[in-house]
Amino acid sequence: MSWQIFLPQIGEFCLSLGLAVSVYALFAAVFGDKMNRAKLVLSSERSLYIATVLISIAVFILVFSFLTDNFWIRYVYGYSNRAMPTIYKITALWGGQDGSLLFWLWLTALFGSIAVFTHRDSDRPLLPYVIATFAVILSFFSVLLIYSDNPFKLFPEAPFDGRGLNPLLQNPSMAIHPPALYLGYVGMTVPFAFAMAALITNRLDSRWIQATRLWLLIAWFFLSVGNLLGAQWAYTVLGWGGFWGWDPVENAAIMPWFTASAFLHSVMIQEKRGMLKFWNITLIVISFCLTILGTYLTRSGVVQSVHSFARSSIGYYFLGFLIFTIIFCSYWIWKRRNELRSPTIFESFFSKESAFVLNNIVLVGTAFLILWCTMFPTLSELVIGTRIIVGPPFFNKMIAPGALFLLVLTGIGPVIGWRKASKENMKSSFTWPIIIGLSCTGGAALLHIYHWYVLITIFGATFVLTTLVMEFHKGTVARMITEKEPWWLALTHAVLKNNRKYGGYIVHIGMVFIFMGVAGTAYKQIFEFSLKPEEVAHFNEYTIQFRGLESYDTPNQEEMYAIVDLYRGSEKVGTVKPARFYYKNPDQPSTIVDIFSQFKEDVYFTLGAVEPQTQKTHIQVTLNPVISFLWSGGLILVIGGLIAMLPPMNLRKKPKAKT
Repeated sequence: MSWQIFLPQIGEFCLSLGLAVSVYALFAAVFGDKMNRAKLVLSSERSLYIATVLISIAVFILVFSFLTDNFWIRYVYGYSNRAMPTIYKITALWGGQDGSLLFWLWLTALFGSIAVFTHRDSDRPLLPYVIATFAVILSFFSVLLIYSDNPFKLFPEAPFDGRGLNPLLQNPSMAIHPPALYLGYVGMTVPFAFAMAALITNRLDSRWIQATRLWLLIAWFFLSVGNLLGAQWAYTVLGWGGFWGWDPVENAAIMPWFTASAFLHSVMIQEKRGMLKFWNITLIVISFCLTILGTYLTRSGVVQSVHSFARSSIGYYFLGFLIFTIIFCSYWIWKRRNELRSPTIFESFFSKESAFVLNNIVLVGTAFLILWCTMFPTLSELVIGTRIIVGPPFFNKMIAPGALFLLVLTGIGPVIGWRKASKENMKSSFTWPIIIGLSCTGGAALLHIYHWYVLITIFGATFVLTTLVMEFHKGTVARMITEKEPWWLALTHAVLKNNRKYGGYIVHIGMVFIFMGVAGTAYKQIFEFSLKPEEVAHFNEYTIQFRGLESYDTPNQEEMYAIVDLYRGSEKVGTVKPARFYYKNPDQPSTIVDIFSQFKEDVYFTLGAVEPQTQKTHIQVTLNPVISFLWSGGLILVIGGLIAMLPPMNLRKKPKAKT
């Protein structure tokens, strides 16, 4: 049909016009500021909005093409087919390289437009270079899409059906996980743009931090959600019983989370004491560069990953853009080095400032340790000609000590005093947390828990939880005395009035639970059975009985389920149905796990090979102790992040009118 050819041409034209408008916005913003011509700056602002509209039209055309099975378009053919459910036709937008780059471009344009619009009055002096920064990034991605990875390329003749989306991506988590990560990546662009504007205009007071604090928190929030959903996807889809394999693409997603977390802590020192100006602006640059580096790693073929896109020359473009960004930012940071010096110095090692600096060292150090380990196989191949693989055990061994130290710091930072902590402050803040932490650790040892990582985690977790409970108690009691409120209302009002502070505390509680969930993997157990129908097998306190196989045929895939009854002792506690799906287009199998979840552990079932004649079936069972702590901790962390992003509420009582 003619419209099926005409629409992608419109999409391609919108991208080309968007590139031209973005380039104009760049020069209009810079020259408008240099020549002090407000109308020219205003035209650059409007150009950014126009570019966003044009890119949005291109995105909607590509999504519409997926929904209408427009296989004239090569990208639609490569990542969709007629039988695929509608939800996955939409998510196919970011299922491949071309579409994911268009999605990234679109989100960048949206973030840029919203940021410029919301700060058009409050931060007018910074705005020209905020616009210019976004214009450069939009131009870069537009050039990639138009000249290298065009998602609107057409076939000479349209195939009847497409190849379909990778079965591993046909999962509800993949409808949320990649967009969340992209929102986190793109969200880093806003504080980066304001940081560059502050450097170029030499406006290096705390205003640029105040303007970008919420934006960075939003980026950090979506990175957190994206990584948590990625872990959940790996746990429920890949069938290996784990949630984090230190895959290069996973590492690329977690590294900017570490540096953004460091910034959220260190920025408090600049706001409170006027310190760490140089460090904070460097952290923003590092965080943005890590998002570009992660994109380079996943699209260049430099590292080997089951998640990465196909090897592509586009990686060289990203490498060039990354090098340009590092050189440009380094120049301006060096040029403003005198203005970035802090007027105050640290007064004592025993202070909140020192705790936050140590926190930053561990977080940033962990990010670069992950980067080094991720790149090590490639570097070893370049240097000695042999690719030395760095597996998950090495990552765990290297990162565990710093992670445990960070856990303890999570309890120290919130309660220790500024400048120099007094003996009274140290005693009142840490006596009970240490006593309770040591008591719980001793109790765990009496229960025959001897793994060093688990014992230190138990101490750190109870230490941190005790300090945070004391902080919540202190704030609640203060409001109960001053406002005469019941405890539950005083607690609620304390959190809502100081949402940034208490939201951070709730995030810390979530991290404690995540640490405990991770510590449980030290006692993970795997059992494998080959069973015929009605046969039983025993492991620990459980018994399973294999009832047989069930098969179903759907338009998109053939489904085969193993029906397994699970008993604890003599009591039947449930029936699980691990499965294997055999997708028709593409012709590829996929493992579908089933999990019997409970508070103390997950009983995790994976279906393996089946002998057709005898129906003898291989079933793997994994016991994951306290894994529920990981997911509940993630939920608590998300709730804390949402609370921290809320505007503080004014809860003062209005004075009664005099009569």
